[in-house]
Amino acid sequence: MMVSDVADLLIKEFGEKKTKTSKDYLDKYGRDWYKGIEAKPSAIFFPENEKDISDLIIFANKHKHPIVPSGGRTGLNGGATAANNEIVVSSEKLNKIEWLSDANQIKCQSGVITDNAKEFALENNRLLPISFSATSSSTIGGNLATNAAGAKFIRYGATKEHVASMKVVLASGELIELRKDVLKDATGPNLMELFFGSEGTLGFITEITLNTFPLPAYTENILINFNDINLVQEEILRTNNKNIISAVEFWDSNCQKLFNKEKNDNYEVLIELAADSEAEINKCLEDIANLNAEVSLLNSKQTSELWSKREEIPVKLADLNAYKLDICVPIKNLKSYLDEIYKIDLDKEVYCFGHLGDGNVHVNIVSDTNLEELKSKIYELTISLNGSPSAEHGIGQRKKHIWADFSYYSDKLKLLESLKKSMDPNNILCPKVFFD
Repeated sequence: MMVSDVADLLIKEFGEKKTKTSKDYLDKYGRDWYKGIEAKPSAIFFPENEKDISDLIIFANKHKHPIVPSGGRTGLNGGATAANNEIVVSSEKLNKIEWLSDANQIKCQSGVITDNAKEFALENNRLLPISFSATSSSTIGGNLATNAAGAKFIRYGATKEHVASMKVVLASGELIELRKDVLKDATGPNLMELFFGSEGTLGFITEITLNTFPLPAYTENILINFNDINLVQEEILRTNNKNIISAVEFWDSNCQKLFNKEKNDNYEVLIELAADSEAEINKCLEDIANLNAEVSLLNSKQTSELWSKREEIPVKLADLNAYKLDICVPIKNLKSYLDEIYKIDLDKEVYCFGHLGDGNVHVNIVSDTNLEELKSKIYELTISLNGSPSAEHGIGQRKKHIWADFSYYSDKLKLLESLKKSMDPNNILCPKVFFD
């Protein structure tokens, strides 16, 4: 079927209010942040409720035409890019949010912007601990579909850890609800896990209920300059102090130069402490003050400036056309990984930053030549240390090569392929994500 025919049928069935085909709409909604894949959407569809999504999926099955769910389009791997004339299904109008006071929970539709959900929690004197650079435009549904994590993972886990229930429209058009209301439930596997990180390949997440947390009574932020990564790992992260650490963010000396700062040490690390007692905070501060490193206790202005600086790093690297790798290695191997990264000598610049507490390193390569050679060496290093090539950014269309590059994922791929065929026999949901 011709692309124009699909668009015409969409308009005929759903109307021009919900179906947009102009170039402005196609350009804006046809892709995510990754620009390495050309976008060719056939139309942009704006559902207003779950029935609209179900009806569209039934339409897609009838005409054997693929669709791509789309949230805030902040992905970095082309997962929400319509490269093969897919219909883009935007969650933009699915933005209702409700406070469940009895349970201190947020019930929201999948298109709710992350920062709006966080602010909504604060208005109710609660914390929604989702923290990464794209929260101003990412959506809750997109966060779950990509299994987003971020800076506060060390204390609170990924976004999925906060989910109490969710609704999903399957590839059949059927709406299902999955719940996690009790601490123990042996009624088979937790099927919500199927959709966390599925990147829209198994269903369209429409509604989520999120648990929130009490606001910590006391917080402090500190900055440490140091050369030995073990200093933080051994003296802070592997002690009782770990219990009050919310975030441990680091960046290397190359990242420091992005801000015209002269290199003082190999690394800077920004640590957020949060506790219900001032005594716990003070004990940790005393321990950190005794480290063989430059330690600074930050005031509120300095804290805001440094967190902004941390969030600005990927923006500055994007301006340099850096190629981004999202690596995670076992904590015990992190020092070895960082040491070896800088020994890869191809006369190129490598910028590393990330989440020290969980082994997640964002490796950025600034290179006009030999990029593939450098990527290959970094992946070889990652494999040798039992790491993952995608810690929190998913696979999308960009990283499908990892199935071949990382052989220990071969069994996982086989199971994913079987699951996909079973749940989406017509292959209409994101057919080019994960699979060729």
